[in-house]
Formats: sequence, C-alpha cells, structure tokens
Amino acid sequence: MRAILLIAVKDLRIVAHDKIGFFFILVFPVLMGVLFGYVSSSFSTDAESVQLEVAVIDSDQSEMSRRFIKALEDTGNVKVRTDAGDRAAVIDAVRRGRLLGFIGLPAGFGETAGIMWMEQPAIELGVDPSRSSEAGLLKGIIMQASGELMGERFMDPDSIRPMLEQTRREILESEDLTPEARLLLSGFMGTLDTFLGSLDALNQGLEAEGGGEGRPAMRLVEIKMIDVTAPKRPNELLDRIRSPWDISFPSAMLWGVLACAASFAITMVRERTQGTFARLKVAPIARFHILAGKGAACFAAVIGVNVLMIALGLALGMRPGNYLLLALAVVCVACCFVGIMMLMSVIGRSEEAVGGAAWGANVTMALFGGGMIPLAFMPPVLQTLSHFSPVKWGVLALEGAIWRGFSLTEMLLPCAVLLAIGAAGTIVGSTILSRAAD
Repeated sequence: MRAILLIAVKDLRIVAHDKIGFFFILVFPVLMGVLFGYVSSSFSTDAESVQLEVAVIDSDQSEMSRRFIKALEDTGNVKVRTDAGDRAAVIDAVRRGRLLGFIGLPAGFGETAGIMWMEQPAIELGVDPSRSSEAGLLKGIIMQASGELMGERFMDPDSIRPMLEQTRREILESEDLTPEARLLLSGFMGTLDTFLGSLDALNQGLEAEGGGEGRPAMRLVEIKMIDVTAPKRPNELLDRIRSPWDISFPSAMLWGVLACAASFAITMVRERTQGTFARLKVAPIARFHILAGKGAACFAAVIGVNVLMIALGLALGMRPGNYLLLALAVVCVACCFVGIMMLMSVIGRSEEAVGGAAWGANVTMALFGGGMIPLAFMPPVLQTLSHFSPVKWGVLALEGAIWRGFSLTEMLLPCAVLLAIGAAGTIVGSTILSRAAD
C-alpha cells in the first residue's frame, strides 16, 4: 500500500507542476461551468430546425383534442407520442430525461377550446428542467395549435352554436344581472348567432372557390406548468428550486474529469518514453503496485476536481438534492475515467500521439454525450449513439443526484454503466501496458 501511495503522490506532483495541464484540469471546467450556466438560462433556438419529442396525455378524447394533437404535429417541430403510458409513467420519463416533456389535455377540453368568450381549459405542460430553451419554444407551439382550433371553430360555426345557446340561457337565468343587462347580452348572443350563420354561408362560398387558406390564427390558451421533479420527502430540508448552475455544472465537472484522464495518460506515456517506467519495473515493487499507484493518482485528481467544482457550484447557487448519491456518482465517474485513462495511455507510443488521440476521444465523447450540444438538438440516430458515450452516463448520474431526484434504485443503471466501462478500460489498458513493457 505504501508503494502505491508513493507512486500516486509522485504522479500528482508531476501533474501539478504542468501549468497547461493544470489549467485544463481545474480552470477550464470552471470557465465551462460558468459559460454553460449563462447559456442554459438564456439560450434561444431556431424553431425551424428543432424536433421536440413530447408525450400527449389526452384525457378528453374528443374531436377537438384530436385536432389539437394534429395541429401540434403539423407544425413540423413536434414529435408527438401517445403511447408513453399513463400520467405517472410519462412524468417519470420526463424526469429521467427520456422525453423532453409532456402536454396534458384535461377532460372537457374540447367543449370550450377555441371559443374566445368561454373560460379556457388549462393545458398542462411539464418539461425537463435542463431544457429551458426548448420549453419556451414548446409554449409557442402550443399557443399556435390553440389558435388553429379557434380558426377551425369559426370555419365550422355549427360547433359554436350549442355554446352560444348555453351562454344565452345562463344569461337569462342569472340573478346577478339587471333585467336591462340580461336583455342586452341576450340580444348580443342572438346577433352573434346570426353573424355565424352569415359566416357559415361565406365559408361555403370560399370552399366552393377553393379559398379559405391562410386565415389568421388567434392565440387563446392557458398553460399550467407542472413540476416533473421528484416530490419532496417528508424530512427533506433541501431547497429544490432550480437554478442554471444545477444544470450547467454536471457537464462542467465532466470536462474537468476528461482533462484529468488525458493529462494522466500523457504522463504515463512520457514515463515510458523517458525510461521512468523501466526504472520502476526494476524497483523492489510489484507491477501491480505501479499500475495501482497511477490509477490511484488519477482517481484522487478526479475526486479533487469534482469536490472543488461542487464547492464552487454551491457558492453560485447549486443545490444538490442528495449529497450521498452525489458522492456515489462522483466515485463512479472517477472509477470510469481511471479505466479510460489506462486505455488512452496505450493508444500511442509518443506524447504527441497519445495527447492528440486522448483529446480527440474526449471531444468525441463530449460531443455525443451532451457535453457540447444538448441531446435534444441531435438527430435521432446521434441520440441513440449517445448511449455509448461515458460522458452521457456521467452527466446523467450527476444530474440524478443534483436535481433529477433519482432514488438509489434509479442511480444503479448509470453507475453500473460507468463502473463497467471503468473496469473494461482498466483491464484492457493494464494488459496492453504490461505486454508492451515486457
């Protein structure tokens, strides 16, 4: 154990004296965290190029609710799923990051949707908190689809007349109105019914002439935001109010981890080229001690970087939901990238080759894992490929502990994937390194 600790301390000192490497390990992820925090709070998207995958819970099952769903799909920006399960299953899928969000249409939606003088039903909207920019775009699309319903109402006056008659009866039976007001409003409803009759004749004329396209759509809807995060536990004292730092720092922490893996991989190949590794071999220690010491050094550096990033995040306003699960996530991330470091150290024979290949691999993992571009903006094929990126599972584990409200059971999948990747990388890298040194 003493030999392992001595080798680990030696490697940590080497990395600490490398100013450029130290910058990428500690300062660079801090800058990325601050930048991502501002971006996540103010990022805007191009509505023409974004495909939003949402689940729709249709509790009304009426003709108007079906028209609303079709209007959502017709925008070209929304991929509607109606097979995601019941309300609880859908909210859980959004909380876990499997869906961007969900739209809930309440019972009775079709009775008054698109009728300007009736109280409008509240459409429920729940969105993954890490995708605030897409949430704003989704609200606009809901408003647009609701406006389409209003346009269809006026193009089909017969659907409004029952509501007019109901409103007219309520006016005549109301005891809160004076007789003069009842007479005036009742007359207005009669006039409106006559107007709709004329509008019906006009619509028929437009249809006969092939017109009627391009009519303006008014926006008329109430949107009720739903919190998709896990409910508070009875004794929980943590503040679950979300902040941009909750969302940005998991990605920033992974950038620091990537820098650690690349730096220690370069250190190992440098020792091989300079003969340090050969001298360690003839020392009175086992080869296992050498490899374990280098892995321990990388592990300690990753833990240290994550602890510093968490401390900075707390100072800026980040509020982890579960500190024990956060510690578990940090340990699993460290184990994963120690194995990746071992694998990176044997992909070339020179510092330049290993450094270039290591950072190329890091950028690729970050690109496909959501460390550079949000997964929602990627084509479906690339979103599928993201499952093979350790960065995605690292970010998911950290987010699960910080703001997604994962339970221990829900943390098992990302942690198991991280540990499996780390074990595979350690075994393969150590085997190749041992054979190359013989």
